[in-house]
Amino acid sequence: MGRFTIVCSRKDIASVNIANMLIEKLDFRESKEEFDASPIFFKGDIKLVKVKPDLIFADHLGVLSTDVYIFVSRHKSESKMPCLTAHFPGNFYHDSSYGGRPRELAYTWPSFHKEYIRRLWQMRESVPSYQIVTEPMHHGPTSLPKPVIFVEIGSTEKEWRDEKAVEVVSKALMETIEVMPKDYKVGIGFGGTHYSRKFTELLIESEFALGAIAPKYALPFIDEQVLNQMVEKCSQKVDYAVLDKKGLGAEKAKIVELAKRANIELVKV
Repeated sequence: MGRFTIVCSRKDIASVNIANMLIEKLDFRESKEEFDASPIFFKGDIKLVKVKPDLIFADHLGVLSTDVYIFVSRHKSESKMPCLTAHFPGNFYHDSSYGGRPRELAYTWPSFHKEYIRRLWQMRESVPSYQIVTEPMHHGPTSLPKPVIFVEIGSTEKEWRDEKAVEVVSKALMETIEVMPKDYKVGIGFGGTHYSRKFTELLIESEFALGAIAPKYALPFIDEQVLNQMVEKCSQKVDYAVLDKKGLGAEKAKIVELAKRANIELVKV
C-alpha cells in the first residue's frame, strides 16, 4: 500500500483543525484538482480532501484512487474523557442510523492501526491529560472499496480545539505513513468494553496487530457471515482471534466455536 487519502469534514471542528495543521505546518500543498467543491492538497503520494457531510456519511469517496482512507475526526462520548483514539468503521447489527449499511463492516488495515496507536503512545507525555486507546468497530462508512480508519480527538470542543492534541495527532499520523508498511501477527478482536485497555496494551506492547474488533455488547450479533467479513475484509491475512477472556460473557462458547470453524488460532488476553 502506498497511496494515502486523508479525509476532513468541513462540519467537524477537530477535523478542520487537523487538516489545517497538516497544510500549514507539514507542507501539504494546494492543487488545482477539486473534490466536493474544495481544493485537493498533496504531499508526495498523500492527498488531503475536504468533504461536505459528516465523515460517517462520506460514502461518496469511492471515486478517489487510493489504498487507504484516513478520516481525521472529532470523538464524542458521554464521559467527556479527553482521549486520542483510532478505530475502523463497521455495523455489527441492523441499526445503520450512524452511517454505513446494516451488518456491514469496512475494510481494515491492522498494521496501520497498530503503528498509529504506538506513535501516539510514544508522544503521550506531550498530552498527559489524554487517554490513548483503541476502539471497536462502529458507525459508517462501511462500503468504501479500500481500508478506512478513523483517527480522533475526544471528547468535547475544548479538546477539538486543543492545538497540542491536534499537533500530536498530525505528527503521529504522518510518522505512521512514513514507516509503513510493516508485518505483524494479525488478529481480530472479541470482547471487552468499548475503550479496551487490554487491546490497546496488546497493540503497544506485543507483535500483534488488530483489524476488526467486536466489543462485548456486539457479540450477540456475531455469526458466521459477520465473522467472514472480519476476516475477508482485512487487507492482511488474519491468523488469530484475540479474545478478552474475561470480557466475552455468555457469548464465549459461540465465539470460540466460530473461530475454530474458520481455522483461526485462539489467543486469550
